[in-house]
Amino acid sequence: MEDMNLKYKDRIFVSIEQLSETLLHEINEQILYIDMGEKKNTHDQRNQAKFLLMHLQRAYKGTVPTQYRSTYNSLWSQLYRLEHQDEFKHPYLKTLFDKIHVIREHI
Repeated sequence: MEDMNLKYKDRIFVSIEQLSETLLHEINEQILYIDMGEKKNTHDQRNQAKFLLMHLQRAYKGTVPTQYRSTYNSLWSQLYRLEHQDEFKHPYLKTLFDKIHVIREHI
């Protein structure tokens, strides 16, 4: 029976280390493309990278080993930074921010 944890797209990896290296490289590449402006900083683009990070975590049954943890955590931090650089605001939050702005103008 094939190990589903070692599968990504149409590829089956011979080791979890090979899967980890490939996923971390692809995630880093996506973030670099966003930073360089070759890809837009959109919710969908960031979600692709998040999906890969979550796939990696599932491959390790929830706990990424120490040898990959700093890179893994760094990539999550980069995604968090990109989210805050994006101009997208959830409609509900935008409404709340607009109301707060109006209230502050009247104080």
